[in-house]
Amino acid sequence: GEKDDVVAEKVAHALECGLKVIACIGETLEEREAGKTEEVVFRQTKALLPA
Repeated sequence: GEKDDVVAEKVAHALECGLKVIACIGETLEEREAGKTEEVVFRQTKALLPA
């Protein structure tokens, strides 16, 4: 998948252009098996929020 900052830039640009956005987030199988689901989803969500 894409890096969090790249997704955030794309989402911000789409919103600036007046588009409605649905951003899909989630962990990889490796991250899930390592028990990192909450950490990953929090990080991805945080990247999408305005600073």
